[in-house]
Parts: sequence; C-alpha cells; structure tokens
Amino acid sequence: MTPPLVLLGSGYTLTRLAVAEARAGRDVLAATRDAARRAGLEQAGARVTSLEDALTRTAGAHVVVSVPPEAGLDARIASALAAQAPARLIYLSSTGVYGRARGHVDEDTPVELSTPSSRERIEAEARYLPLGAMVMRIAGIYGPGRGMHTRLLAGALRLPEAGGGRISRIYVDDLVEAIRTVLARGEPGALYCVADERPAPTEEPVAWLAQRLGVPMPPRIPLDQLNETVRGDRAISNARLKSLGWAPRYPDFIAGYTALLAAEGFGAASSQPTLRRLGAEDAEAFKALRLQALQVSPESFGASFEEDAKLSPEAVRDWLVGEGHFVLGAFDAGRLVGVLGLKRESRAKLAHKAVVWGMYVAPEARSRGVGRRLLSALLDEARRMGGLKNLLLTVVVGNAPAHALYRALGFRTYGVEPNALKVGDTFLDKELMILTL
Repeated sequence: MTPPLVLLGSGYTLTRLAVAEARAGRDVLAATRDAARRAGLEQAGARVTSLEDALTRTAGAHVVVSVPPEAGLDARIASALAAQAPARLIYLSSTGVYGRARGHVDEDTPVELSTPSSRERIEAEARYLPLGAMVMRIAGIYGPGRGMHTRLLAGALRLPEAGGGRISRIYVDDLVEAIRTVLARGEPGALYCVADERPAPTEEPVAWLAQRLGVPMPPRIPLDQLNETVRGDRAISNARLKSLGWAPRYPDFIAGYTALLAAEGFGAASSQPTLRRLGAEDAEAFKALRLQALQVSPESFGASFEEDAKLSPEAVRDWLVGEGHFVLGAFDAGRLVGVLGLKRESRAKLAHKAVVWGMYVAPEARSRGVGRRLLSALLDEARRMGGLKNLLLTVVVGNAPAHALYRALGFRTYGVEPNALKVGDTFLDKELMILTL
C-alpha cells in the first residue's frame, strides 16, 4: 500500500504535485495558509490542514518540506519529524546555495555562504539531512502563471546590459516528476540538482518569447542592479537525478515555453481578445465571470462569492451603466474573458479621483497581455473624462504579477494597509497605489 503523502508548505510546485497525486487516488495531506490554493487542492481530493496538524501525521508517510527558511520554522519542523519519523523525506532547496560558482555545477560543487539567503538554505539543509532527508537543489522554476513571459507582458522584465551569463531552469511539471522519482528511488541523505538540459543567458529565452508574443525587447540595465539570482553563469548538472531514471519532458526553454504558451491559450495577434465597454446586455456574463474570480482568487477582492452571488440582475446592471463609472470587457470569440472597472467619486471635492477595481482575466486567457491591454484602455478612457487627476487602486501584498503590471503602467505605492482583508483565518495586507494623470 502506498504511504500517504504529507506536503509541508504547499506553494506553487507542491500544489501541482498534490493535485496530481490526489487525482491519482493517493492520500494527500497538504499544509498551506494560502486561501487561494485551498479550493483547488480540496477539489482534487487532497486534505488541507495546518502545518501544526500535518506535523502530527508524518510517521511512516512520504514527506516533502517546502517551507522557506525565512519563515523561521525549520528547527520546529525538524524536531517534529524526528519524533514522527517519515518513511521517506525530501527537502526542497535551491541552486542558489552555489552563489558565485561559475561553469559546470553539480552536487559536489562547494556551496557559497557569502549571502544571507544561501546561508539560510544551507542551515536548513543541515537540519533535515541527519533525518535521512534527500535534498533537491532546484534551478529557476517556471510554468503556467509563473515565468519570464508574465513579466515580459507586464513590462516588468529587464535585461543585463552586457548580456549576462548562463542560467539553468526547470519546468514545473518536470520538477513534480523529479520529486516523484526521488521519493521512489532516491538515496537517503543524498543531494540532487534539478535542472533541464540547456542553461542559457536570459536574453535567449526573452528574445524567443518577445518574438512569439509580439512585444518589444525589454530595456537593459547594469548587471549589478538585477536580482542576484540572474547574475550568475552556472550550468547545473542533472546527471545524478537522471541516474535514478528521471528525464525532463521539456529539456530546454523552447520546449517548455512552447507548451506553456499553448496551455495558457496564447494565440496570434489576429486572434487576440477584443475590448469594449460593457452594457446592460452583458450583465449576466459579467456576473458569471465575477463569481469565477471570487472563487479562483478570493484573496484579490474585498467582496465574497456568497455576497455577490446574491446580487440581483438590476444591481449588476447598475455597476455597468451609469454616470462616472464603467467596466471594460475583453471578449475572445464572443466570450467574456477579462474585466476591469473604474468608478469616479461623485462629491465635488473628490471628483478629481477615481478607483480602479475588479481586475480579472480568466485562466485560459492569461499570458496574452489581456490585463495590460485592459488597463491601458482604461487609462485612455480616464484621460478623456475631463477633470480626473488621480486613479487609485489596491493590490494584495505579495501579488507580484499584478504589482509589476501596475508599476509598469505608471502606478506607484503610497502606503500599506495592514490586515486589510480576512480570507478564512488569514489576514492579508493591501498595498495602496496611485497614478496621477
């Protein structure tokens, strides 16, 4: 009988692993505080719980730890695992531990302790290795909703002036399969580097993506102004992992991003969604997409699914038609796939301000620049309204793609509201942003 799978820290990668394993009929227990991931996990059949509860259920299980070191929980987790020993244990680490190493890098390459992030990772590894953990040092992860394509479309990507060195990457589904392989056949106490077959300078995949997406190349800045994760020149070896029988389905960025763009519904410019203001006749389609948004991304909205589900058709139509407010819609083959609203203040002393609200793009229409086009069109409409000076919006702290899009089109942060939203038992902070027309 297959042991249960216990996932400590179900973020981007482990959520995909949990869904795949649960759908295959495995008993999966996923610890996460992310309200947005809970619905997908539970729908797939995984049991979602707290970290504290999950740590009482690790004895004899297969356990994967993906809690970031900065959370400060590794000592407590390791102690709990020592008391409730798993049958198999994996700790997900990063190739960032190799720091300034150059050229060929494998498990025997000395680690680099010159940065706080690498020191924290090595200290975390040292807590789990004595427990028989298999440590997976992972290259840059990309996949649906996460990667250079999202930052390129948002206008947030920058290239190094001198071209930069080689960077290794791994498609998220290949990483999921690598975790499965190590759980099944890895050697306790061993290190495994995870990367595809083709390290490449950032400029290569960016040039390929820009051509495919029909967008200009991003601007260049000095190398030392970029994040340390993209300043290196490392070719990560996956030979030890391949010796276990694993092989990447997506061996390079071309194979990976080709599959990713196809999965996210990217099409040629001629098939891009059309934009227009919504009218009363669009109320039903708008409400349906709004309710989808509140289910898929409850942390991004002040409203709840239960509240908006009760709205009458007349109330929804009032959101779309009236003086001083409008909602833009993106339509793909006649179907509403994206929305964004603007509401101007009505009182005389406040009429120079308007609130941007309700941004949502359906998953199948993402990575096509729809959000950027909606926001750009909204700004054009706002500038034609006359007397409007300030546009205000909020974004949940940590929503990096949305934040990057807003900054790329001119919004700046002027404050943070702590505990602005409560989603389930989780409090979320909101970043307050403004654009002056």
